[in-house]
Amino acid sequence: MTTSNADPTRADAASTAERAESDLLTGLAAVRERRGTVTVACRYRCATGRAFGGEWRGVPVGPLLDDAPPETTHVRAESADGYRAHVAVRKALDAVVATERLDGPADGLPRLVGPDFDSSRTVRDLSALVPVALPADADPETAAVRDDQAGTAAVRDDQAGTGDE
Repeated sequence: MTTSNADPTRADAASTAERAESDLLTGLAAVRERRGTVTVACRYRCATGRAFGGEWRGVPVGPLLDDAPPETTHVRAESADGYRAHVAVRKALDAVVATERLDGPADGLPRLVGPDFDSSRTVRDLSALVPVALPADADPETAAVRDDQAGTAAVRDDQAGTGDE
């Protein structure tokens, strides 16, 4: 990762209880049991110009979205170090929460990967996958989203991540 888009003005993301209620990763084991795992091969080019990719196995994101609110437009993938990226639901449907790397080192797992992702959306050390409803005029490529005190999505355009290797 070259730059974090963590929001330093935010107390601690959402509270632990709020995050647990909306975190789609809480359903990971159930989806794995019901639907099994899938394998996906992806190649990316990082913002630094370095190419990376591989073959990953994990749980498909599509079934995790069954529990998302109907107004969900994006999922916010959060890493353990505070990096966040937004993935449109239409792209997230083909994504995988990778729990194994089949052709290389297994560092950075779990990792969100998808065949049509920009490299900055392949969030490693995935700690949360939160459904959000971005306003129609929000730019998910440059917006860092934080939950305000009321628990609704607020958009900040002044913080953006540039990539995640």
